[in-house]
Amino acid sequence: MTQSQEQEFDVLGCKVKYRPERHDSHNAKAVIDLVLLEIQELKAKRPLLRDTDVAVLVALKMATEKLELEDEYKTNILKLEESLETALQALSLEEN
Repeated sequence: MTQSQEQEFDVLGCKVKYRPERHDSHNAKAVIDLVLLEIQELKAKRPLLRDTDVAVLVALKMATEKLELEDEYKTNILKLEESLETALQALSLEEN
């Protein structure tokens, strides 16, 4: 990996250096782009917010979305397990 592959981004005045690895280059860039987009959207709606407030609000929004996705994932896994158990029971009854 060469130094030229290192990229630097400005996130609310903070310099974020990013040196992509092959396996994560798409995800890391997507994360940076998502954060910058969230910042841009919030600042467009509330231009008088301080950068620290923007950072906290973006972090809270993203954390909320993460928890909602985790809850949805867990719910879907439980539903899938119930469906599989029902299917296995049905198969078991057919065999008898």
